[in-house]
Amino acid sequence: MLKKYKDEQEFYSLVGIKLQTFQKMVEILKKAEAIKKAVGGKPNKLSIENRLLMTLEYWKEYSSYRVIAKRYNISHTSCIRNIFWIENTLIKSGIFNLSGKKDLIKNKGINNTLLAIDATETPIERIKKKLKLLFSGKNKHHTLKSQIIIDILNGKIISTAFCFGSIHDFKLLLKSKTFIHPEKQVFVDSGYQGIQNIHKNTFLPFKKSKYNKLIPIQKEYNKTLSKIRIKIEHVFAKLKRFKILTLKYRNKIRRFALRFNLIAEIYNFELP
Repeated sequence: MLKKYKDEQEFYSLVGIKLQTFQKMVEILKKAEAIKKAVGGKPNKLSIENRLLMTLEYWKEYSSYRVIAKRYNISHTSCIRNIFWIENTLIKSGIFNLSGKKDLIKNKGINNTLLAIDATETPIERIKKKLKLLFSGKNKHHTLKSQIIIDILNGKIISTAFCFGSIHDFKLLLKSKTFIHPEKQVFVDSGYQGIQNIHKNTFLPFKKSKYNKLIPIQKEYNKTLSKIRIKIEHVFAKLKRFKILTLKYRNKIRRFALRFNLIAEIYNFELP
């Protein structure tokens, strides 16, 4: 299947990751497969490369399992089993890892001194249980909310947090029990009103209201803040090249965080 891609650029645009990253993943998966074979069991129809390619195509296109299975000439259940194994193995390898919340508490000189926090929402199918929790008043849809914290200087994702769509951005930050070193500067949007009470070194935009119009200096401040915060929007754009994070999520909710984190970890791995 790899032969159908002409060059590295075409591979990246169609699959979503660099060829070097793909090769590193294959290396990890082959080691895990060797351990699996030692235990015994039925041999797999597909090679490691094709199984990984199938998983990446599933994330990138977010077609149904049946469509992907037909493309690789395997059964629907075999497709699900292979994709789950690839995802679980890559997560357990420890190669693709986020720094985590501990990095936010420490003061490491130049690193992680400028942080940006933001959240995005992924629509999900309407379910009978927990309707109010899953309904987002902002998007007028049932959604899952994903929050990321990045280092503005290098664009690296430090930590993530997840909740139902009805929960406010700032409430998600509190719920995730994320503590940030007081010397670190944090840049957020107006969805994080109240953060200055727990972290003084935070920059929020001024809010315009019906009775309080913004003066020129406040407008200039908001414009400057937006130019700094745009980095986190670029990160979201790169993550969302995988349609599994943008289209209506059809799978079990408990697996969403694993997939989001794995895509975020791959993004970090590919940073220069």
